[in-house]
Amino acid sequence: MNAEQLKQLEKDLWSAADNLRANTDLKSSEYATPVLGLIFLKFADNKYTNAEPAILKEFNKLKGTRREKPISEIAIEKCGF
Repeated sequence: MNAEQLKQLEKDLWSAADNLRANTDLKSSEYATPVLGLIFLKFADNKYTNAEPAILKEFNKLKGTRREKPISEIAIEKCGF
């Protein structure tokens, strides 16, 4: 990131903090709960998206065999959730 992009990121983050302050009853010390939840959801989405081709490949390979597994079980094996 160059200096201009960092400055824009800082501006966007402060704007988001201002919106939290204005539109919720959260105190500044309570922002962590929703923000960390959103960060985790983004992390989980990225991890699943990267593992999805392998999950679907294994699911289709095992489909109709005695070793068939639900897709959720394969996803847990491949990406942990």
